[in-house]
Amino acid sequence: METSSWLGLLAVLITTIGTVLGTWLGRTKTTVQEIPAEGMDPAPAQPEGTWTVSPEMYRWFQDQMASMHARIRTLEDAEAEARTRADRTDRLLGLALDHISQQDSRLTAAGMPLVPMDPELVAARDAR
Repeated sequence: METSSWLGLLAVLITTIGTVLGTWLGRTKTTVQEIPAEGMDPAPAQPEGTWTVSPEMYRWFQDQMASMHARIRTLEDAEAEARTRADRTDRLLGLALDHISQQDSRLTAAGMPLVPMDPELVAARDAR
């Protein structure tokens, strides 16, 4: 046999062994019990062979939904506060840039220009 056919056979063998090993590891190492959801209590056991939901499971589900809604509400409140703070900062920055521009105009008219501003500040001032 030629060397290229041996190398091709070896590549197929290594790929097959890797696939089988990866599949086996995926099935044995990943179970629902090993991947707990963050912040969730384990669900109560359910009776086997029935489609009914136990009162314990119903209460557990209600508790999980209530805690999820509370976390979402907290995140929405924090986002609204951050947005308000960003709007206030933007307004204050705009006022500061307008003040700098007015001072620059006054001093330039008096023959004493300010030290040239950073190009980013000039662009921000002119964009308003």
